[in-house]
Order: sequence, then C-alpha cells, then structure tokens
Amino acid sequence: MKRNRVKTGGQILLIPLKAIRENPLRARIYYNDARTDELIRSIGEDGIVEPLTVCAGAKGSYIIISGERRYRAAKALGFDFVPCVLIESDAESSVFTCLSNQLNHDPLTYFEVAICYEKLRDYFGLTYEETAERLGVSLAEVMSKIRLLQIPPKLRKIILEHALSENYAKLLLHHPDDQKEVLLERILRDRLTLYEARALSAEMRGTIRTDRTQIRTYFKDINVFVNTIDRAYAAMRAGGVTARVEKAETDESVEYRISIRKEILTG
Repeated sequence: MKRNRVKTGGQILLIPLKAIRENPLRARIYYNDARTDELIRSIGEDGIVEPLTVCAGAKGSYIIISGERRYRAAKALGFDFVPCVLIESDAESSVFTCLSNQLNHDPLTYFEVAICYEKLRDYFGLTYEETAERLGVSLAEVMSKIRLLQIPPKLRKIILEHALSENYAKLLLHHPDDQKEVLLERILRDRLTLYEARALSAEMRGTIRTDRTQIRTYFKDINVFVNTIDRAYAAMRAGGVTARVEKAETDESVEYRISIRKEILTG
C-alpha cells in the first residue's frame, strides 16, 4: 500500500485521499502540465513536505482549502493518505477562505482572478462594491476583471496559451463574439503589438475619429447619458422604489449596474 513519507505531528493528520474533495467553488481551471509533472516528480521522491489545509465536509469528507495541486499529484501517484491541517470552519467561511487563499497565494491567471471575484460575489450575494471591500481591492478592479468573463471560454484558453496580456484580452470586449474570434486570429496571425491591435480593433468597430469636434461631441453625449441615469435613479428612490446603482470608472469606460428588487418588478 502506497503512502507518503510525511509523519504525523502536532495538528497534522493523515487523512485518506478518497475522503478529500476539491472545493467546488475553486477558481483555478487552467493547469500548467509541465509544472504539474515537476510537482509529481518532487512528491514522488520526497513526499508532501507542506500539508494540505482542509475543513470538514459532509458525510465524513474533507474539503480542500489550499493544496489542490499537491492533492492532484498525490492522486496521480496513488497515495492512500495525505498530510493535512484540519481547520474549523463553517461552509460559508471555508468558501471565502479557499478563494481568498487562491487570490493571495496562488499564481492565478487574470481570467481565474475574474472567476474568483464572480464566485465570491455570487456565493455570498454581494454587490460589486461589497466584493471589493471584502477583498481590499478597488471597485474598478473587480468590475474590470469580471467583464473579462464575457470572453467565451474557448477564446480565453487560446489567449492564455499564447501568453497574451490582459490588455489584449480587454480589446475583445468591444466586439460581438464573432468579431472577437476574428480579432484574436488577426492578432496571433500577424503578431500584432498592443498598439497595432488597438488600431485594428478601432478599425473593426468603425470608431476611428480624426476630427476633434467629433470627439468633443462624443464625450458631451456620454455626459448627457450619465446624467440621465443619475436622474432616473433619484426619481426611483424618491418614489419609494428599492434600487441600487453601482458605478465604476475604468481606463476604458464608465460602467453602471442597476439592481431593482424583484417584487417591485413583479408586484
């Protein structure tokens, strides 16, 4: 029977591998095969040096808080037991701890960070602003990252495989899905710099402006639109409608999210 070489001691427990479950709300979805193979070789030779951190799950199971790569390596090596540190945590706290740990300690891709933000927001029913406060980041950072999830998963995978920066990914957000794919193909095929990719994106959108008067009018119209939203929100509040408006400014846009309680819409 295969076992790792780590002895129990202190708060470290040897827990059957079959009793351990991956956290269903984990953020990581992209794995570096070369890094995984290296970890498997290392653990095969030296055992698991750093224990996994787990919390109690349902029916005698344990949920991984940190150490998912080590768990996968141990599984590949056929270990029966792995060393774990068991922490006392309710289900809600364990989810937050798991995702926060990944954000702070794991080398996540920017898409995985976006997934992490979105899962925290959905699981706890948080607004964008509350999510930003709990994580200690700006509202613009949260909204900007979550917008990246508008890019279809198959294109995200291609972007990461070619090690394109987040700024390249953001260019795709200005286009419908069919154009996203065309733009990405052109960027990769022609090996475009970020400057060239921005120019191509603008050309595809038909938004190249050379006349300064046109540009001034464009921003004036946006201000009118923003003021209209602000006035509409004020009118709803004055009329007793329970609503929330979240506003975030990024380098590329001003974003609004309007939430109205369902009973107002269906009552």
